[in-house]
Amino acid sequence: MRRLAAMVMTLLLLTGCRGREPDELALVRVLGVDGRGPVTLTAVCGGDDQGNGSRGTSTGADFLSALEALPWANEESREELALTSVSYLIVGRDANLEAVLLAVLRDQELAGLSTVWLADQGAAALLRNCEDPAAALALLARQGVKAPTAARALAALWDDGQVELPVLDAGENGMECRGVGSWR
Repeated sequence: MRRLAAMVMTLLLLTGCRGREPDELALVRVLGVDGRGPVTLTAVCGGDDQGNGSRGTSTGADFLSALEALPWANEESREELALTSVSYLIVGRDANLEAVLLAVLRDQELAGLSTVWLADQGAAALLRNCEDPAAALALLARQGVKAPTAARALAALWDDGQVELPVLDAGENGMECRGVGSWR
């Protein structure tokens, strides 16, 4: 067991990685996207009883620039934002959905399995008014609201020229679905 631990530490040192304590990471669960250029991202951590509701925003010329500009370190808590747990992608009506989905699927950290939702009034405004968006979206999913994954949404855009997304609005529990919208 000691040899295995020594080998793992050696590999981590050789690759330039260092181990992190779990309390040093803030897991982004919800990522909001507004605009075609400039693009504004709103990252919300916590949810699902993680107890951490920290948030970060960034703006860039396009989705990838905004992603690179996210505040990876939270100065107050010294946490590092991690995009490996993004479960929900909320896009504003003014976003370039195809470009966002392509970037999500190409990114090593973001998951093509995150579900895609539409915010007619903008993702930032919707997320600003919801205390725990991950819990609100999980509740909607348990209630039967079906949102496509990023991979399926992009496939529908390419195959059919449109994709059906659940439309979100502010509600009693932070968010509510007010139907399905077609994105062309």
